[in-house]
Amino acid sequence: MRRPGMRLVGHLAIAVAVWALLTVVNNNVDPLMNYYIALAAMYATAMFGMVILVGMSGQVSLGNGALMAIGAYSFALTSLNWKTVPLLGVPMNGWWAMVFAAIGGVLFGLLVGGLAARLKGPYLAGLTLGLAVGIPAIATRFPEVFGGEDGLMLTVPYPDGGYEPVVDASSPTFTDTLPDTQVGASPFASASSGDLLTLDNYPSGSASPMPSASPFPADGSTDPGSTDVSGDHGFVIEHWQASLAVLVMCIALFVALNLVRGRQGRRWRAVRDDPVAAAVSGIWPAGAKVSAFVFSSFFAALAGGVFAQILSYVGPGAFGLSLSLSLLVGVVLGGRSSLVGAMIGAVLLVWLPELVASLSDERGWSEQVTNNMPNLLYGLLVVLVVLAVPGGIVGSVQAGVARARRRASSRP
Repeated sequence: MRRPGMRLVGHLAIAVAVWALLTVVNNNVDPLMNYYIALAAMYATAMFGMVILVGMSGQVSLGNGALMAIGAYSFALTSLNWKTVPLLGVPMNGWWAMVFAAIGGVLFGLLVGGLAARLKGPYLAGLTLGLAVGIPAIATRFPEVFGGEDGLMLTVPYPDGGYEPVVDASSPTFTDTLPDTQVGASPFASASSGDLLTLDNYPSGSASPMPSASPFPADGSTDPGSTDVSGDHGFVIEHWQASLAVLVMCIALFVALNLVRGRQGRRWRAVRDDPVAAAVSGIWPAGAKVSAFVFSSFFAALAGGVFAQILSYVGPGAFGLSLSLSLLVGVVLGGRSSLVGAMIGAVLLVWLPELVASLSDERGWSEQVTNNMPNLLYGLLVVLVVLAVPGGIVGSVQAGVARARRRASSRP
């Protein structure tokens, strides 16, 4: 690994191995599990940035959900309004829209990082909390650009053979949405009938490409063909969404590994542990903090672009404060200084609401209890982790392995 380029090759091998493993799983599960894989991969991408910002550089952030909104709106606005890529003249597609989402995240990260470099502790937390509350509210202030409370409906650029949904304002609205326990308040709750996809927009026997609490027919079928949105090509949208989310996550993982395990990661850790000592060593603390915000915003924007394609919708309800807090909870539970911990935390964010929903069905809990129970569990788990295992799941495992090694080395 000390040879030039070997570390890069090793990180690429890790990312490819993760992609291959998740692709095999994605190809052999039903569409509901594809949908969960897509959500978990999207959360993991966003939490890679949280690991850099919170774990590596030691800054507090309560607003990464707002950074995801920057990426999602950048994706939506470019894909809806541009037919070709500026300057290049090539046709606009989903990948180019993702590039512009990432650029928007980087530029916004530079702006916020420049402000945050002067703050620390509760003042920094207050700034990021203001972003979490204020950024989604901008959409309601400029409805002619961002769609207001109704948001922007997307014709997601599916691969060849996929079905591109259209809007028919004269038809009854289709109101199935993500469960509230996944992303907070339903993002379509306040949308008007003229802005939503309708049941009449879809071919007979197909399902809407917009995710819902259960993306399957009412009869409970889990046949992949039940979510074929092309009619003739066997295109299963949940499988495509998961493939996209996993690919973006693995690209982000490769970039994050090189940052965290390289020179930049050492700079972040030095500034986190002792800014004065880092400055004496020739490290610019403010520059390190700004770069942490830039990369955190970059990963969050990528996740926001993926989230927009999972929802086929971008609106303020999907990027509320609850999303930012969920990302922070996931990082704390998994391990705030570990990329593996970020992936574990992403799985927990998807699994816990489903566990609550299952228990609710068995025990007959009210809807209010069901919707608020995941937040209660998140809070209890965070308190437990902070008191018992401050390093999270990965940190506790690493500490246990270190203790076992010390005991083994101390034996005669």
